[in-house]
Amino acid sequence: MASINTELEADLASVYEEIMWLARRPNVTASVARSWYTHATSERLKKHVRMFTGKVSIQAIENSDAELRLEHYLRIQATLTQMVERHLESDLNDPRDFINTVLECERVHIVTKPENYAAMRAKGDYSAAGIKLVDWANIPLEQREYLWNKMLKGKVANYTEFRNPGNS
Repeated sequence: MASINTELEADLASVYEEIMWLARRPNVTASVARSWYTHATSERLKKHVRMFTGKVSIQAIENSDAELRLEHYLRIQATLTQMVERHLESDLNDPRDFINTVLECERVHIVTKPENYAAMRAKGDYSAAGIKLVDWANIPLEQREYLWNKMLKGKVANYTEFRNPGNS
């Protein structure tokens, strides 16, 4: 899980308060409220909390023309929506739960676009979705350089951990 500083923690706590305010508005579902994080504010926060696992699908490695995705294998949208529902039902005000959930669920694998949709349909069951993962260390250097530049550099908080000697 990512470690965070007090400024980032305060930012995430503020986003939680905004989500819960939205969730309490008339005609706003938990899913719509949750989208304040996943579709509105995550763009500025993701570079600080999104963590690459070091796992890449075989299809993403073998198909150089494939459109690639950073896939949230812990189902961040569904998990945060369920958290919002639970907080509403129990009348909770727990930004720490939100922060921990974000840090847990902002872990990503690299997969192809079709695999990303297959994973969603299979509710994150990679076996059912037909997705096989490979460890970063087992990917040829040239392919790692390509993936690092295209999918990791500046897009995940821990991209420097996966830098190869030739990457800048």
